[in-house]
Amino acid sequence: MHTHWVKTCGRFYIILLLSICAFNNLWAQNKSGSTGISISGYVLDREHNAIANALVIIKGSRHSTTTDAKGFYTLKCKSGQQTLQISLTGYKPTKKTIHFKNGYNELAPIYLEAHDDTKISEIIVEGKSAIKNVKESPFNVAVLDAKKFHNSPVELTDVLNRASGIKVRQNGGLGSRSSISLNGFSGRHVKIFIDGVPMEGMGSAFQLNNIPINLAERIEIYNGVVPIELGADALGGAINIITNKNSKSFADVSYSFGSFNTHKTNINLGHTTKSGFTILLNAFQNYSDNSYPVYTQVRDFETSIISKDSVWTKAFHNNYHNETAVLKTGFVNKKWADQFLVGITLGKDYSDIQNANIMKIVYGEKSRKGTTVMPSLIYTKKNLFTPGFDVTLTGNYNRNYNQNTDTATREYNWYGHFIQKKTVGEGVNSMAEFYNNNANASLNLIYKLNEQHSFALNDNWSTYQRENADKNIIKDQFSLPKDNSSNYKNVVGVSYKYNYSKKWVSTIFGKHYIQSTTGMVNVGESESFPTYKEMTAKSDAFGYGIASTFLQNDFQYKISIEKALRMPSAMELMGDAVLERANASLRPEVSENVNLGISYQKDFAKNHAVYFDASGLYRNVTDFIQRQIVPRTGEASSVNHGQVQNIGINFEGRYYYKRFFSAGGTVTYQSLINKEKYDKYGNAQLSQTYNDRMPNQPYFYANGEAEIRIPDLGAKANLFTVGYHLHYVHSFFLRWPSLGESGEKTSIDKTLSHDIIASYAMKSGRYNISVEGRNITDQRLYDNYSLQKPGRSFNVKLRYFIM
Repeated sequence: MHTHWVKTCGRFYIILLLSICAFNNLWAQNKSGSTGISISGYVLDREHNAIANALVIIKGSRHSTTTDAKGFYTLKCKSGQQTLQISLTGYKPTKKTIHFKNGYNELAPIYLEAHDDTKISEIIVEGKSAIKNVKESPFNVAVLDAKKFHNSPVELTDVLNRASGIKVRQNGGLGSRSSISLNGFSGRHVKIFIDGVPMEGMGSAFQLNNIPINLAERIEIYNGVVPIELGADALGGAINIITNKNSKSFADVSYSFGSFNTHKTNINLGHTTKSGFTILLNAFQNYSDNSYPVYTQVRDFETSIISKDSVWTKAFHNNYHNETAVLKTGFVNKKWADQFLVGITLGKDYSDIQNANIMKIVYGEKSRKGTTVMPSLIYTKKNLFTPGFDVTLTGNYNRNYNQNTDTATREYNWYGHFIQKKTVGEGVNSMAEFYNNNANASLNLIYKLNEQHSFALNDNWSTYQRENADKNIIKDQFSLPKDNSSNYKNVVGVSYKYNYSKKWVSTIFGKHYIQSTTGMVNVGESESFPTYKEMTAKSDAFGYGIASTFLQNDFQYKISIEKALRMPSAMELMGDAVLERANASLRPEVSENVNLGISYQKDFAKNHAVYFDASGLYRNVTDFIQRQIVPRTGEASSVNHGQVQNIGINFEGRYYYKRFFSAGGTVTYQSLINKEKYDKYGNAQLSQTYNDRMPNQPYFYANGEAEIRIPDLGAKANLFTVGYHLHYVHSFFLRWPSLGESGEKTSIDKTLSHDIIASYAMKSGRYNISVEGRNITDQRLYDNYSLQKPGRSFNVKLRYFIM
């Protein structure tokens, strides 16, 4: 494994070197080959945020312009020595005297200093128009600025974990399966998108558990009602990761290393010519032994008994690595397209499988691997054919190869010891090879009649088909007798938006859902010993709702009401042939949702600002899809439970003092209650678990953070930042609270962990180094069925950035 990783990293760094050389060559050609005398550059603040609407003037001439939303400007000038004057209300004017040569002159970023009496809200919000626009929409949405974490070794899931109402649940270390808990709903109840495209069919080499934080520009978190533009059938909400769409030349290269032999590399390159031709490359790799200490029960081979008490040992079969590259090329800022990009995503990943969904069931040779080949297309154009008519078209197709290997004739325990056995397979004898063929297309049309009225239409279509890759190899019980396991889904949405003086904004919408599934269903009476039969199920339904917001002085009020549906995912319907069982008979979930929210932002005494946000939610769900664990095998399966009710409250508060200090936190209480009054056998017997909390669902958790920023430390344009973060999760039951004697109730104890991170940015952010200590008190952390996460760890990240 180590030899394979060294070879892989060697190839990866060769690709890195060639990519940077090619990038520099393209950049140099663009500069030397241009004609005419023109200049361009960026205007930023001291934290490298774009400053929009700054006035840029060539002193003593009529040449002037203003910066766009990304802080970019371009204008013509005479050759020779010229003086640039840059100004904007709230910032100190700046002058730069530069000798311009014939041709194209691309300048280093120009940084503006804020006046001491500048309102903090202008620093925090006004310079980030995209974030502000999303926040002021009628939807209950939180927005995270991912750029502020680009220097740190944190992962994308760590950033999500700090948002109000969100709990990221992981099965272990780097590369382990992650799921999102939002509004009290977990896993596939919450839809994940990247640039508005569902991540569900993108393959295991490109998912939340491995994509780098530097790929994201911002993250939008929708609590409850989801805009039709996302084409989602979400029940608990949605998360949309917006990637960096910088249309100018840049290079962003980083490498981090840390505990448990963890290594991560990211290369992010972009180049755009004056003609609008653009090329973007993002390549990344992750590797970890994941050999962290674990506290668990161990089987004694002599007595064949699992110990009653847990002991400390170490993960020994837990390696993970992935290598992925995303290449996009096309044109931007043309008359016929604002953006036209064709792309290809290539990736592969490998993972040892250390244990089942129950910690005490351990493996020593079981593994899985996969590859991703995904071409993609995106086209966007504002004011197409007529003013106010905007079009967005996206599409991708992923042929994802998977192989699951379980052929050992051994039984292992947590010490890494083993005994021989007569049967094949630690779980189920398998060398299953199969392809997951995923296709997704989305068309979004928006017509803005005037400043008050606009209309939108979205059609999202997706299909999934699984086929065996080899007809002659060993199969397992998940393999179909016919290669026609498939799923088709289509969601069509229409909406009308009314904007009254930018103070009151309302949206009314409707959606139509269609799904058809062919797959395996357990027709036996036992979950432990299933009997599968192939079946086809079809469903269609309507959903609708309204969302509204009102802004008054420093307050913003929000309300939304909807009837939402969620169609079962491909994983729930067809399993993964490893630890997830198939159930093609699942019915869609239907939910009646109400969301209320209020936020307040206020600047006072020139140097201080506060921000508060509070929201409440109500969900009444029928045919709730519950994920269950089979105790005998440790496998998971999904079933329709019945009726579930959820009432929750989210709170977020922040305080800012100038640019020097900030502190804040989030608190979430969301409790899913079983409202299925009678048992599933229809004999009118009152269910023993009626009014119980749903098992394995955290219901109370909180986050806190504080950060100090020291500018110009060591030299001008340097920035030193140190931050502290805490995470708290209250104790929750793994199984139904009302079942079993009091002493037998299994629960996860409350956890409190602490992280510290320090970063130092030099030369206006060109050279960066950061150090992170995670879970510094070395607490035992769990998320799902006592699956333990890593303890204390340390990470260092080195980053080079130029634009």
